Amino acid sequence: MVIIMAKLSIIIPVYNMKKQLHQCILSVRKTVRLPYEVIIIDDGSSADEHVSIPVGTDDVRVIRNDVHMGFSHAVNAGIRASVGEVLFFLHADVLLTPHTAEDMLDALTADPSLGAVTAVAVRTYYGIARTQPDRTYQSWEEFIAVSEDMRKREKYAHPEIIAEMFALMVRRDVVVAAGFLDEHFEAPAFTGFDYTIRMTRAGFGVASLPWVYVHHVERAHEFYEEVFAQRKKEHSELFRDKWGVSIDYSFQARVDLLSMMELRHAGLRILEIGCACGATLREIAMHNPTAKLYGVELNENAAAIAAPFAQILSMNVEDLNPADIAEHFDYIIMGDVIEHLLDPWTAIRNIRELLVPGGSIVASIPNVAHISNLYNVLCGRWTYEDMGLLDRTHFRFFTKYEIIKMIEDAGLVINEIHSRKQPINVQWQALRDEILSLRSIHVDSEDVETFQWLFRVVRAE
Repeated sequence: MVIIMAKLSIIIPVYNMKKQLHQCILSVRKTVRLPYEVIIIDDGSSADEHVSIPVGTDDVRVIRNDVHMGFSHAVNAGIRASVGEVLFFLHADVLLTPHTAEDMLDALTADPSLGAVTAVAVRTYYGIARTQPDRTYQSWEEFIAVSEDMRKREKYAHPEIIAEMFALMVRRDVVVAAGFLDEHFEAPAFTGFDYTIRMTRAGFGVASLPWVYVHHVERAHEFYEEVFAQRKKEHSELFRDKWGVSIDYSFQARVDLLSMMELRHAGLRILEIGCACGATLREIAMHNPTAKLYGVELNENAAAIAAPFAQILSMNVEDLNPADIAEHFDYIIMGDVIEHLLDPWTAIRNIRELLVPGGSIVASIPNVAHISNLYNVLCGRWTYEDMGLLDRTHFRFFTKYEIIKMIEDAGLVINEIHSRKQPINVQWQALRDEILSLRSIHVDSEDVETFQWLFRVVRAE
């Protein structure tokens, strides 16, 4: 007997979501035109929620757990039972469109560096997603129309370091390299983050596909906000303990800084100081695959995650002999780094010597004169926190005036400076208005409204 390997193994764990699962399977049967198998893992659902799938001509199997074992355990059972060359992990509350599977497979096979791709949806575990449809929809027909509109968008794979698993397609060899899901993680999103970070560490690219849209119900967190917040906190700590990096801090690309950079020139040499896990450098590579990317990161765990896609340099910018660094750079990125240095004035002078003629430093620094901080100071408070203006790891504090002085003293010229603002509450607004009305001193409204200063400076010749 000849066994034909399924091209696609669709793995769907489900727990007490019988109605959503039936809709999901219906969308699979309506839309997937590739050879496929579906493996459903009924993870100890209650008696009235037991999965029963209408018989069809396709290959749909149900694996049953007598007791609820958790998302990771269920997915692992599906991986063990699967035979496809490509695995497609789906949540039971996801609906596919007529081109979802084919478009994802095309993207996965078109770029050998990619090991996994994910569709996009309106909601993610952390809230509203980066990619959004242009309009809402209520019916299946409207959903298909919206997804077709998004399919007309520019087809570029957006690099990710971590991804969720609500619609994640992975090559079999990547699954083998990554191994099984870590069953210590119970929240599906963190299970996905952990799984895809292993793929990234192994050198496989992970990408989201902004033109491939799926409907993801995602149970509304507001109905159990306290439980959700506690679970998120617990899993964030578990993730940090395992990987040595913060899920909130270490994976954010600084696209606000990239807007001040001209990235089209071939062979650009770009250094990011404080590159964390490399999200910004990965973003640059998407815009310019020829760029030579370098990073400096003191956290060895974060540096190891960035290393497959950038050359990690060892340097202390405060105690640096520029002659020891062979490479010079067109851009040096310092996103919220300068305030963490003991001697940022010396560091900026050192870094200046690493720029090519006409090269730029692109940076951001929190504004200590923000109205929220002024309010707290006048109330007698200067309380350090885990994040924000008074992050407990900040050594130095700057206003716009002090930033400009530091830059000019280092022999650099400011080309751009931008204000990044945040909403202010009623109490801060009232103090702002009072300060701006002072007669004894002139206060520029931007100086107290700006939360963070972004700037690009060039080497003065």
